[in-house]
Amino acid sequence: MTDLSEFDKKPRHKLQHPNGWEPGIEWDRSKGGKITAVLDSEPDESIWAMLIKDWGLDPERTEVVGGSLQIRAWDAPDPDGGLRRLFYYRATIKPRERTGDQEDLEALRKLVEKRKPKPVKLVDTNRVFFMALSDWQLGKSGEVEGGTAETVDRVFAALERAIARASQMRKFGIGSDTVVMAGLGDLVEGCGNDWYAMGSWSQDKNQREQDRIARRLILAYIDAFVDAGYRVIAPCVPGNHGENRAGGKAFTDFTDNRDVSCFETVREVIAMSSKYDQVSIPLELNSDDLTATIAIGGLPVTFAHGHQFRSGANAAAKMEGWWKGQALGRQSAADAEMIICGHGHHFAMSEATGRTVVQVPAMDGGSKWWTSTTGQSSPSGMLTMNIGLSAGPRGWGDLAIV
Repeated sequence: MTDLSEFDKKPRHKLQHPNGWEPGIEWDRSKGGKITAVLDSEPDESIWAMLIKDWGLDPERTEVVGGSLQIRAWDAPDPDGGLRRLFYYRATIKPRERTGDQEDLEALRKLVEKRKPKPVKLVDTNRVFFMALSDWQLGKSGEVEGGTAETVDRVFAALERAIARASQMRKFGIGSDTVVMAGLGDLVEGCGNDWYAMGSWSQDKNQREQDRIARRLILAYIDAFVDAGYRVIAPCVPGNHGENRAGGKAFTDFTDNRDVSCFETVREVIAMSSKYDQVSIPLELNSDDLTATIAIGGLPVTFAHGHQFRSGANAAAKMEGWWKGQALGRQSAADAEMIICGHGHHFAMSEATGRTVVQVPAMDGGSKWWTSTTGQSSPSGMLTMNIGLSAGPRGWGDLAIV
């Protein structure tokens, strides 16, 4: 048998390092650290860079601090049984200062210090919060999205979201202390078949009930914003469903309209309380017309229901075609910068003429007849936005359907 002891006669020596001088690196990203190495000679910059990289750091971002070098000599046993002298080098390292970054940071610092914050205007009379009360058609029985009860729920939900939007914008200095809530018509459905076939079978509330619910909802909107500290302006225009009709035709005049009548009753009610001193319902705007024009935040805006519009390839074309005729006839809408209407039941907007036309969505439950005949739908919602000379370069901004 081979004697293996012959292979183990030379003593084995484990290399020992002086305490605290073990080769390695200590590193803290924010404070820097130290690097220790055993070398035959004092390292230059290239050797340090190699060692820094070998320990996992980037030599482009890490450097040795000048004058921090420490040297220690240590006699250690070598494999031949003698001693050999080892030289230990330690240096402090730190994140490398990058001149370009420092210059950029310094330039930014000077820019920030130079910039003076502008005082926030909490009230801006050239910016007004607007919402469209349009096409509730209260009394319309359950169709696509329910009947009157579901519509009332949507109207209240939209009110809550509108209050939240207005308050948030006012908090951050882009709001107003004034709210315009415009009644754009067709708040009630009417009874009978004077508007479309099968109408006599399509209501879940009679006319008295429809009017009462509409009045209470209008007052609820006014109360909510008055209680939140807003001044309220509530113009209105008549819609086709508010007309008094016989045989499918209106037989009195434009102002004999239930949409206008609901606002008129609310005006008489609030006139009896000083709580509503900051509320205006300017019915005189449409005393003999189907439209109302009012300056909102310095911007002239015309309201119309939209049933008076005639031919056009789409909603915007109908509004623009009607508006051209009003301008040629020097009517009250001629000088407006914006027209807002209802009737079409879906959102549409155009600035193609240099002025703005807006058709707002409806709040009713949709129409099975319309969807069945056209394939189109009309998602419910209430349009809100800021209007006025400081609301944006177009005279409006912050548009949202709630």
